[in-house]
Amino acid sequence: MKAAERTQAAKDAADATQDVKRKPVTTIRVDDCSASVWTREYIVQGQPKIFYSVTLERSYKDRDGAWRYTRSFDAESLGKVMHLCTQASEAIDGLKQQDAAK
Repeated sequence: MKAAERTQAAKDAADATQDVKRKPVTTIRVDDCSASVWTREYIVQGQPKIFYSVTLERSYKDRDGAWRYTRSFDAESLGKVMHLCTQASEAIDGLKQQDAAK
């Protein structure tokens, strides 16, 4: 395969990856804060294993009225973040139970 063909193949693969953008399994919201639960499947010692992770963010409107998102939290948001973490942990426990039942 020529270098130009490899470059085009890499671009095509990147475009396909963006077309099939991953989405969270679930998103939990408390007012302007949210927690998204993600899954990733890896092969561990020859067996598929699912790992879970959580991302937290807060939404706000900028001066122009456009919605923006940040992963920084002010003091007033910390209670919401704690509540979201508890709910996300419970959601992951439920997903793990479903996985075990399969």
